[in-house]
Amino acid sequence: MKNALVRILTLATLATSLSAFAATDQPKNANAAGASTQQQEGCGAASHKEKKQKKARSQRDDQRTEQEKEFDHVLMGYYGG
Repeated sequence: MKNALVRILTLATLATSLSAFAATDQPKNANAAGASTQQQEGCGAASHKEKKQKKARSQRDDQRTEQEKEFDHVLMGYYGG
């Protein structure tokens, strides 16, 4: 009985895993070209956004007074970082 149950479960598992590889109507390479261009466009936008953030951060650092910078340095000495 146990042997039959194991065989049935094995066949069911194989059948469900093989259904993932079933043939579809569209070719597999049709989506690959579109997805890669979308990913590349996203990467360019991310780096552009990152540059803007760095520029804004540097402008904020320039606006800080010498006393604020010294205070931050002292705090970093106490608490690390």
